[in-house]
Amino acid sequence: MAEFSGPFDGSPISTQLQWSRMARRWGLDGVHAQDPTSTALKVTGSGVNTVAVAAGHASVNGFYYYLDATKNLTVPANSGGAARVDLAILRADMTAKKVTAEYKTGGTTAPTLTQIENGVWEIPLAQCTVAAGASVVTAANVLDKRYLTDRGVIPSIGGARPPAAKNQLLIEDGQLYVGDGAAWRWLATAGVQEATYTPVWTAGATTINWGSGATNIGHYQAVGKRVDLTIQLTPTGNPPKYDDPIQVALPPGLPATGSHRSLFNWNFTSSNGEGSAVGVAFVAASDGLNKVGRLRYGVSSGNSSSAIPNSFSLFTNHPFDIRSGDVLTIDGSYWTA
Repeated sequence: MAEFSGPFDGSPISTQLQWSRMARRWGLDGVHAQDPTSTALKVTGSGVNTVAVAAGHASVNGFYYYLDATKNLTVPANSGGAARVDLAILRADMTAKKVTAEYKTGGTTAPTLTQIENGVWEIPLAQCTVAAGASVVTAANVLDKRYLTDRGVIPSIGGARPPAAKNQLLIEDGQLYVGDGAAWRWLATAGVQEATYTPVWTAGATTINWGSGATNIGHYQAVGKRVDLTIQLTPTGNPPKYDDPIQVALPPGLPATGSHRSLFNWNFTSSNGEGSAVGVAFVAASDGLNKVGRLRYGVSSGNSSSAIPNSFSLFTNHPFDIRSGDVLTIDGSYWTA
């Protein structure tokens, strides 16, 4: 067993392999570019026996590479009877102690990249197809294969963001943004990972007991101030009649906003011969913002066009006697306070 750490005084980075292993932790292999439209180290074919590699920067196996002007790579003639698929590559060579842009010939398929940690390490720039009997690569026969790499997510102080570099990620107070070259566009917000809780059901001040072993689960996920919620109830008992409508608690620590009513769909299916129903549930500020305060179902005074529609609240015993085997589901999304 051997341990290594560094660099320290008296324990420097003394070999290129040590450097490569350390530097690879700073960033991935690839051309330094923030956008696929960047021409950094992009390969083009012009219909002659060379392809051109544009100027740019890259990292290869932990080593830095910089090309300050266009470099032409010679395309060997294809003497075979079928099209040949080649690669333009960057090659880090531990023996030669350098990184260079090279042209690597293949066959009916592209050549395999050599990637030996303490030897030769190659990454692709472009795939080039050479027609049978030819030694030229046209622009149409060059396929961009560059790995792109750049800075990771950058932190930001509110009111002091840097310019919005294209495709750059920025995080600020739990908010993730992506730059489009002109502005930072919101992408995501820190929230609550998928989680469950045991909903508390009440009728007024009384807690409803749905029976030992009842299925009673709330399944939720929060992204920023938006919460997705599903509550599933299957009783194993028959609670008594209560004079107050059924209410159920929202996930702990995620009360609904009081600026408007949050709405949910609910569905009831009886396994006791009492049919089924659907309705709308809502959070009412008067009942408290930490619970679904009403489960309402539609009714009417008649079936004529002049009949006045209305809605009633769901009780433990009305319009159904909710008991063992029945299923009540509440589903929807709401904004938190």
